This record gives sequence, C-alpha cells and structure tokens, in this order.
Amino acid sequence: MKRIKVRLHTIIIASLSLALLSACNKDDDSGPQAEDKPIADSMFKENAEGWRITGDAQGGYTEASYSPDGGVQDGYIYADDNVQGGVWYFTAPETYHGDKNEFYGAKLSFSLFQDSDMSNQFENSDIIFKNGDTQITYVYSPDAYPGEDWTDYSVTISAGNGWLIGEYDSEVEATEADIKAVLANVTEFSIRGEFESGPDNGGLDNIIIDK
Repeated sequence: MKRIKVRLHTIIIASLSLALLSACNKDDDSGPQAEDKPIADSMFKENAEGWRITGDAQGGYTEASYSPDGGVQDGYIYADDNVQGGVWYFTAPETYHGDKNEFYGAKLSFSLFQDSDMSNQFENSDIIFKNGDTQITYVYSPDAYPGEDWTDYSVTISAGNGWLIGEYDSEVEATEADIKAVLANVTEFSIRGEFESGPDNGGLDNIIIDK
C-alpha cells in the first residue's frame, strides 16, 4: 500500500511538471509574436490600404495609385503631379486617426522615391500630424530629399527630435506636451511626396510605427 501511494505521488508531480512546462512554452511562443507586432504599419502588399493623395496630384483623384511590384518589397503607392503650383502628400486612412498617444516615443520609418530632374527642389513640411487646426511638423534638410532610388527615413516621435509646432518655417520646437496633445486625437497624418517645382511623381512604401 505504501509503494502505491509513493507511485501515485510521483505520477502527480510528473503531471504537474508537464503542465507547467507546457504553459511556459505557450507563453514563450506568444511573447515574441506580440513584441514583434508594430503599433501601426502599411506595407502595401495587396493594395493602397486606404491611403489618399491630397494636394496637387492625381488629376483630382484622391486615391493613391498602386503598383503590385517594384517597391521596396511587394508593392507600393505613388502619385503623378498636376503641376498647378500646390504641394501633394500621401495621407493616411482613418486607422491612423483618433487617440494615438501610443505613438509617442515610437519610431516612424518609411521609404520614398521621386522621379524628377532634381533641378528645383524646395522646402516644406515633410511629415505632418494634426489634431484639428493644431499641427506638429518634421522637416528634412534639402540634402536628405529622396532620389530616384528608394530612400529610407526614420524619426522618433518625441520631443527633442526636430518636431516643430506649426508649418515647416516655424521656429517653435514641439514639447512633449505639444506632441501628446496632437496625438491625443489625430485627425491627419501625411507624408510629403512632392519635392520638385515642376513635373514629377513619387512613391511611398513600408510605413512602420514601432517602439
């Protein structure tokens, strides 16, 4: 009788150990997947994913043109300039709107190209987040404008990283409170596609916001 009790005790301990090991393995499997998932992304593998063109491009059509190949990887969006004096942007869909305070401290990365003669490049707001009439802006230096090959960009969405309150010519650097006030209710997120005064077109791919 004593031996039976000992064996039962051993079997119970072994069963509990297997259960714990199985639970740990499940946790290990799910952890990295959750960590690897970005906060937001648009990779354009199948379509334009709701991104629009705003400003002087696409002949009045607001939907971005889509190419299934030729991007950084498996598809990208692009637009053709109307050459009417305005500036055109790639503008994000509503999935990027609303309370996006989780964007604070995250890295925004993407890739651009422009097809132009590169003879008359001009400065403007390059990345825009808006909350109604309040805007934060990031501005590249002219030597960082995209070329005919894909050019990669990366900027952290936080104070002290070059973000401004207002337009590209603002001299007011955005504070943490300023940036969070805009991210609390994003009504527009746009990335500049036009850098040339004159005929041009440009493409955008691989938008990722991640910490």
